[in-house]
Amino acid sequence: MTLIKDWFLGLLEHPVKIGIAAAILALVGLLTQGTLIDLWTLNSEQRKLKKRYEETLKYNEAIRAKIEQARTSDKFIGHEAREKLDLVKEDELVFIFENESPTAMTLTQHL
Repeated sequence: MTLIKDWFLGLLEHPVKIGIAAAILALVGLLTQGTLIDLWTLNSEQRKLKKRYEETLKYNEAIRAKIEQARTSDKFIGHEAREKLDLVKEDELVFIFENESPTAMTLTQHL
């Protein structure tokens, strides 16, 4: 018991060692409470959210550009209607091709 007491009293005579021991003790305390881990997790989540926010801003800008184009261009509206709704103009020809299924092709090949 006196050996530990002597070591501790000898340690008190060196302020640098006391400071290092206090810093280590504080770090261990923060780690055991999970504060540093929580801080690391929050920092990581903040980076992810910032990236997602930037992607959302780019997406919104693209949508704004499409809206503006739709306001100013009749050609754009016609193109979108033909492409998304499968509409055609009165003077356009429509070709409809029947796709053969792989099973129908194999049956005709074997006959």
